[in-house]
Amino acid sequence: MSDLSAFRRSRIYAQGWKAAREPRTRGALPKDVNPYPSEPEKSRWDEGYANALRSNRQQVRFTPSRAEADPAAK
Repeated sequence: MSDLSAFRRSRIYAQGWKAAREPRTRGALPKDVNPYPSEPEKSRWDEGYANALRSNRQQVRFTPSRAEADPAAK
C-alpha cells in the first residue's frame, strides 16, 4: 500500500464501510459489491466493509417503550 497516500487509503476504507451500511448491500458478499478489481485498493475496501459489518453486530439496539420515553404517558 505504500504507493497510495494515507488520505486515499482512508477514503477507500470509508467507501467499503459505507457500502456495508447501505440497505441495498446488506448480506452481499464483498466481492459482489467491491468496485476495486486490483490490489491494494481491493483489500483496503474489503477491510472497511468487514469492519462495518462487525460493528453492526456489536451494536445493541434499544428502543424505549412509550412510557419510558414519555413519563406523562403513564
